[in-house]
Amino acid sequence: MVVKVYIFFLLALFPAAFAHAQGLPAGTPAPYFKVLSGNNEELTLDDIKGKVAVIFYEARETVERNRQLKDELNRFYDAQPERVKKLILRVPIINCKGVFFTAAWKDNLKQNSLTEGLTIYGDWDGKMSLAYGVKDNESNLIIIDRDGFVRYSFAGRVEEKNFGKIKDLLTVGTSL
Repeated sequence: MVVKVYIFFLLALFPAAFAHAQGLPAGTPAPYFKVLSGNNEELTLDDIKGKVAVIFYEARETVERNRQLKDELNRFYDAQPERVKKLILRVPIINCKGVFFTAAWKDNLKQNSLTEGLTIYGDWDGKMSLAYGVKDNESNLIIIDRDGFVRYSFAGRVEEKNFGKIKDLLTVGTSL
């Protein structure tokens, strides 16, 4: 009984810490974040304002979980006119919190960035993970609109039947 009261007390004291356990709901203002690439290039929330950001926040072990969706979104992106491409920002982020051999991880981020044709960023201190309520050891998809609001947040493998909804969010967000 004492344990239940203690847990309830903790929830009452820190409700915000537990509210993000399943990700941020649509319509939530996107929290500030700062991530760094393998080349120490910084990306923050301020850098993505005015664009629709498609963020895959993943652990090293989960980067292939949504490969089908990533390939579909890359084809969608490639089919857009240049004016629309400028409004879409594709942001892969790897959870790098607590890694050993940081230099080796940065080298891997650099190499994988070349392979993917996108700059891959690392969340080195875990602050973005906490702020966005991403699920550990999972593939997390977050879409932030041009005004800085979360429009989609999902952890796990996105089913193919939802691909259209995600592309619709990009279409509406970029005013195609």
